Amino acid sequence: MTRRYPADHYVLVDDKLRILSAIKQAWGTRVTTVFPRQGHYANDPDIRKQYPAADVILNRIGELLEYDGATLIAASRAHENIGM
Repeated sequence: MTRRYPADHYVLVDDKLRILSAIKQAWGTRVTTVFPRQGHYANDPDIRKQYPAADVILNRIGELLEYDGATLIAASRAHENIGM
């Protein structure tokens, strides 16, 4: 993906914390992970305990419209400072 769509920063939205966690480990602050708490996997308490929190947590996907690019990048960098 990075070869086809080169960018300084990426945003990944998924309701599966295992995917968000794996990408965050690989890309660090180059990616902002967004976790909408919708869908089958998003509400499973065991899965939510097993993986670290995403950079941004939404109650519904439509809330993503409230964020601009700078805010999303800042959310990713905030986790860098707390050891995500």
